[in-house]
Amino acid sequence: MQLKKPKFKILTFTILSNDANKMITRLRIPKLVILFGSLFALIPIALLGYFIMLNSQQETISQQQLVEKQQLLTKLEDKNSLTENLRIQIEELESERVQVQETLEELNQLESQIQEYIVELPEEALGGVEIPVDESEVIENADGSFSLTDSTVWLESYQKTLANINQVNENIRHIPTAWPTVPNTITSDFGLRSDPFSSNSSFHSGIDVRGATGTPVYAAGDGIVIRANYYGNYGETIIIRHNDTYQTLYAHLSRIDVANGDQVTKGEEIGAIGSTGRSTGPHLHYEVIKNGEPVDPKIYLNLFDH
Repeated sequence: MQLKKPKFKILTFTILSNDANKMITRLRIPKLVILFGSLFALIPIALLGYFIMLNSQQETISQQQLVEKQQLLTKLEDKNSLTENLRIQIEELESERVQVQETLEELNQLESQIQEYIVELPEEALGGVEIPVDESEVIENADGSFSLTDSTVWLESYQKTLANINQVNENIRHIPTAWPTVPNTITSDFGLRSDPFSSNSSFHSGIDVRGATGTPVYAAGDGIVIRANYYGNYGETIIIRHNDTYQTLYAHLSRIDVANGDQVTKGEEIGAIGSTGRSTGPHLHYEVIKNGEPVDPKIYLNLFDH
């Protein structure tokens, strides 16, 4: 039995010439060839459309990134303004502390002088050393003895100065000014930076301090532990509330030595450096939070670094 050859549909094109003496030309082209030719012609058009669409999407993404970066810059400028105001307030507080200490030294000298003047007189004062005293500073008691009118004033002032010094020292103990770990080598600053995972611009809400796994971490100020557990991308984390204004956060820890609700003091060991959570290696991520917003910790760490 003889197999029939497949027949392909053929289109015939007739070409006529204006010259009647010339032969008529006929082109016979299979429809399949025309179909494939049309498809090949459409491929460049489709590729062109795809590249135009891709370029448009990239331009949209670039514009969005530009807007986000501008927003981050604005936010950073606002935070820099807040930290500058904070620096001024802390410097005023430190100046006040120095003035109180100077006043205390002066009052110590005055106290020594007062002790020399306040002498109990004997019943019979017939001789001895005479100490000249301004009559306006001396009063006669009912029993005939004498006392200095200003002695009580100076002693009260002395006691108030001591109370002021104690209050200033107490306030400073609740401000996070201590380094949270040793050594104090900062590997990533507060503010805008390139994200170590995506390489995109991002806002770093604290500082990263270099250290080997197991290096001790210390409380930056007196306060109460309000978190001591695993905390998402932060990994093993401790948060301390120092007062109504300040909190500090210690992240990526390998060990936590405190519990929620513990009272801690400035410089007390609370954990150890690690690389838990979203971390590229052992380090301490440290944040200072003022009124619910992160601020640059270096302002506080360098405040009393003379």
